[in-house]
Amino acid sequence: MKVSDIATKVINKDDDGYVSFAIKALVENDSDEEEVYVCLQGLDNEDFEVYEMTLTGKISTGESKVLTTSDYVAARIFEQIIKWQEK
Repeated sequence: MKVSDIATKVINKDDDGYVSFAIKALVENDSDEEEVYVCLQGLDNEDFEVYEMTLTGKISTGESKVLTTSDYVAARIFEQIIKWQEK
């Protein structure tokens, strides 16, 4: 798998201190399997993993597709994330 163009978007911040957000990445499938799983890790300013997410989808071999998902997490955790990368 080749992963690039990882981006997030905050959908909602609630009064209880939680953030609803979406994440997407461009994934190129260079494997023989059509069903792909990509694990992404959110890193803090010291490059420690503070959050992990998995993108899944069907991508034909040799093709690329944007995969996306959403989640709900404590704002104090989300605000620590300065970059995302493939795990």
